[in-house]
Amino acid sequence: MNFPTLGEYSMADEMPVISGDRSTILVNLLTSMIAAGLLGIIVFLSGFRLYAEPIPESEFGFLAAVGNAILFVILATVGATLVVLLLKYGREKFLRYLLLGAFGFISIVVLLYFGFMYVIIFQFVDPVLASLILVALIMTIALAFFTVDADNRMKNGGLLIFGAAIGAFLGVVLPVWTSVLLLIGLAIYDYYSVKRGPIRKIVELTEDDPDKLGALAVSSAEWDIGLGDVAFYGMMTVLALVNFGLLPTILAVVGIISGFLMTLKLLEKRGLMPGLPIPVALGLLGITIGFLIRWVLPFIP
Repeated sequence: MNFPTLGEYSMADEMPVISGDRSTILVNLLTSMIAAGLLGIIVFLSGFRLYAEPIPESEFGFLAAVGNAILFVILATVGATLVVLLLKYGREKFLRYLLLGAFGFISIVVLLYFGFMYVIIFQFVDPVLASLILVALIMTIALAFFTVDADNRMKNGGLLIFGAAIGAFLGVVLPVWTSVLLLIGLAIYDYYSVKRGPIRKIVELTEDDPDKLGALAVSSAEWDIGLGDVAFYGMMTVLALVNFGLLPTILAVVGIISGFLMTLKLLEKRGLMPGLPIPVALGLLGITIGFLIRWVLPFIP
């Protein structure tokens, strides 16, 4: 990994997903959000939602959402700290196997979840519509592999789709307030982590040895974007789509992309920037504006 000056770092930036010029990464981001949106549509059309928050928001309301967000941020902190310790004490191989195992387990869970939802649509809703969604999803996945950096096409494309799937999964299994507060909490933590916390320590530990993370690291071309960023951008897209409608989703995507471009601009001046705070802030602002417009003009989708 090329950490020193250029690259966007966030919660999972010990594992950059894609690298390339600005236009390439923008296409990659849009592709990942489209993929996440299609997965969200599958759950929406199935009419079946399975929430998996630690503290039930339906029973304890807003306080549950606060507690859930705090728990997830604590888990993120523990995970990032574990990565720092393993790198510090030369346990890169163990870290690699640990992450690959986690990827495998999460991939199976996500595949089974969305596969189950797809079967519901195909059998009980509309098989033609289900087939069209599947074709669109396959085309989006193919586009993801086609648009990523050619030198690491299989790995980068796979991680791009993996990030989109994780984001979609979080967007549908977490209730609204838990999702919103989680995004805000992670954005705040991301800022701290890059400035003083684990991400900065990871940068310092790996800048002298770009190959420390082996197969899970992608060499930087011009810009890097982390797996965590892809996942949480996708999560926000699906949050808007399944809970608020089409207009809030469009405005959320516009906000995310605008925030991402602003982050890149700041990155040129500062050299190291968190990938979540500005896109999350503008994405949530877009959702809020879209929700208010739909509230005033309910005929808008």
